Amino acid sequence: MHYSDDASTIRFLVTGMWILDTLPFSFLCHFLYYYLITNYGILTSLLYMIWSLPVCIPNFPPSVDMIIFPC
Repeated sequence: MHYSDDASTIRFLVTGMWILDTLPFSFLCHFLYYYLITNYGILTSLLYMIWSLPVCIPNFPPSVDMIIFPC
């Protein structure tokens, strides 16, 4: 495969899709780290929702791995 022959628009589209595909996973990691590591054993922290959970829920059609690995 020769990816250097691809047009720059294809490269930008692939980069954009890669970023959009990675962001929900990083928000999920932040959500889990906050509740399972930072606030371990503090039950009152469960009363408040942190910002990364609503952001993790996609507002656009999900990609294949979001169906397999939902937030």
